[in-house]
Amino acid sequence: MIARLAGPEHDQTVRAVVDLLSGEQSAVDAIVEDAVSDPARLESVERLGNYDDTRSSTLDRVAVLVAEALGTPMAAVSIVYPDRQVLAGSNASDEVQPRVAPLEMSICKFTVASGEPLIVDDTRAHPLLSDHPAVRNGGVLAYAGIPLIDNKGYVTGTLCTWDTRPRHWSSGQVQILNDLADVARRRLLADPRNV
Repeated sequence: MIARLAGPEHDQTVRAVVDLLSGEQSAVDAIVEDAVSDPARLESVERLGNYDDTRSSTLDRVAVLVAEALGTPMAAVSIVYPDRQVLAGSNASDEVQPRVAPLEMSICKFTVASGEPLIVDDTRAHPLLSDHPAVRNGGVLAYAGIPLIDNKGYVTGTLCTWDTRPRHWSSGQVQILNDLADVARRRLLADPRNV
């Protein structure tokens, strides 16, 4: 990631990464907030339609496929807004996994902000995630998220899966997640009401 951030136009981002390694979480939070609040990205998110009240049965099926193929208890298609994360699809009911959560509860926001896959075998040992509320409460001890990138290059959300125990993500599992992320992306970008 740091290699991609070389150059004077990215000095703030590089500084945030260095601060993170020194324990300055607030610098990273500012970078994430700027990324998820980008007006051009938000236009892309708004074009997807509103999933706050309804999920897509097709995206639910994609999440079910991910969980079954990777052997994880949870998987979801998330859309990340500046103040919240919305699950457009999930393998769990709304009672088990709420559809809408405050942004501070989102791990997907880091995938959205970086635009890169986030694959973590043990979140408790990861410098960015170890103090996250979902990690501290034991709900997310392994995480794999793939960015969902629209035709204009904006990351609107993720296809993600997680486990309540640490686990190694094989290259084959990451490839399956990538392939199914492409399916989710195409469905979201089609007519969101018909997916």
